Amino acid sequence: MKFSAKLAYIVMCLGIAVLTVTGIGVFTLGKPPMTHWVLMIHMMAAPVFALGLAAVALTWADLCRKGSTPHLGAAAKILFWIILVCGLVVILTGVVPMLPIFGTDGQHLLYLTHRYAGIVLAVAVLMHFPALRPRPLS
Repeated sequence: MKFSAKLAYIVMCLGIAVLTVTGIGVFTLGKPPMTHWVLMIHMMAAPVFALGLAAVALTWADLCRKGSTPHLGAAAKILFWIILVCGLVVILTGVVPMLPIFGTDGQHLLYLTHRYAGIVLAVAVLMHFPALRPRPLS
């Protein structure tokens, strides 16, 4: 695996770590909704995550397509695609509410979708770490 692919994955994971701590941390330990410095940190980590996700999509997609390299197992490949889809949903549900398109009910639905897609994304990334162990070639 190339250095650029590893760097992209690290950048994405750093963004996800900060977003998870600020997002899920406030929800479980504090009082939602997110405000003040926690919101600022969350918003500053979002572009890091988005750029890391885009770089991971570009550098890892060929490795994780069906029938590509035997070094990655099926679990790692499936989790990669789950990470990309959830990441896209998280990004879109974070940006779209800034547009005057949806009413109050739509905003609330986008907020809940953002929250639960973020939780699935965090779990998928945590499950992806052990799945990345190279498989021995037989």
